[in-house]
Amino acid sequence: MAKSIKINSDLWKRLEQQAAIAGYSSPEEFVEHLIELELARRAGDESEAAKEAERRLRGLGYLK
Repeated sequence: MAKSIKINSDLWKRLEQQAAIAGYSSPEEFVEHLIELELARRAGDESEAAKEAERRLRGLGYLK
Protein backbone atom coordinates (compact mmCIF):
# COMPACT_ATOMS: atom_id res chain seq x y z
CA MET A 1 0.00 0.00 0.00
CA ALA A 2 1.53 3.27 -1.10
CA LYS A 3 1.43 6.27 1.21
CA SER A 4 2.43 9.84 0.52
CA ILE A 5 4.22 12.57 2.43
CA LYS A 6 4.52 16.28 1.83
CA ILE A 7 7.96 17.67 1.01
CA ASN A 8 8.56 21.37 0.54
CA SER A 9 9.43 22.47 -2.98
CA ASP A 10 13.04 23.50 -2.24
CA LEU A 11 13.82 20.10 -0.73
CA TRP A 12 12.03 18.37 -3.61
CA LYS A 13 14.25 20.18 -6.13
CA ARG A 14 17.33 19.02 -4.25
CA LEU A 15 15.96 15.47 -4.16
CA GLU A 16 15.36 15.53 -7.90
CA GLN A 17 18.90 16.73 -8.56
CA GLN A 18 20.58 14.26 -6.24
CA ALA A 19 18.45 11.34 -7.43
CA ALA A 20 19.46 12.08 -11.03
CA ILE A 21 23.14 12.43 -10.12
CA ALA A 22 23.07 9.15 -8.20
CA GLY A 23 21.31 7.33 -11.04
CA TYR A 24 17.97 6.65 -9.36
CA SER A 25 14.96 6.31 -11.65
CA SER A 26 13.00 8.86 -9.59
CA PRO A 27 13.20 11.02 -6.48
CA GLU A 28 10.75 8.61 -4.86
CA GLU A 29 13.13 5.69 -5.39
CA PHE A 30 15.95 7.77 -3.90
CA VAL A 31 13.86 8.67 -0.83
CA GLU A 32 12.83 5.04 -0.32
CA HIS A 33 16.47 3.97 -0.43
CA LEU A 34 17.48 6.68 2.05
CA ILE A 35 14.73 5.63 4.43
CA GLU A 36 15.72 1.96 4.14
CA LEU A 37 19.34 2.86 4.90
CA GLU A 38 18.37 4.93 7.94
CA LEU A 39 16.07 2.22 9.29
CA ALA A 40 18.81 -0.38 8.87
CA ARG A 41 21.31 1.91 10.59
CA ARG A 42 18.94 2.49 13.48
CA ALA A 43 18.28 -1.24 13.82
CA GLY A 44 22.05 -1.74 13.98
CA ASP A 45 22.37 1.02 16.57
CA GLU A 46 19.72 -0.63 18.72
CA SER A 47 21.47 -3.95 18.38
CA GLU A 48 24.80 -2.40 19.33
CA ALA A 49 23.20 -0.60 22.28
CA ALA A 50 21.74 -3.89 23.51
CA LYS A 51 25.13 -5.60 23.18
CA GLU A 52 26.81 -2.77 25.09
CA ALA A 53 24.20 -2.90 27.86
CA GLU A 54 24.68 -6.66 28.15
CA ARG A 55 28.46 -6.24 28.26
CA ARG A 56 28.15 -3.68 31.05
CA LEU A 57 25.75 -5.84 33.05
CA ARG A 58 28.15 -8.78 32.71
CA GLY A 59 30.98 -6.55 33.87
CA LEU A 60 28.98 -5.58 36.92
CA GLY A 61 28.21 -9.20 37.68
CA TYR A 62 24.48 -9.04 37.01
CA LEU A 63 24.71 -11.49 34.09
CA LYS A 64 26.76 -14.62 33.74
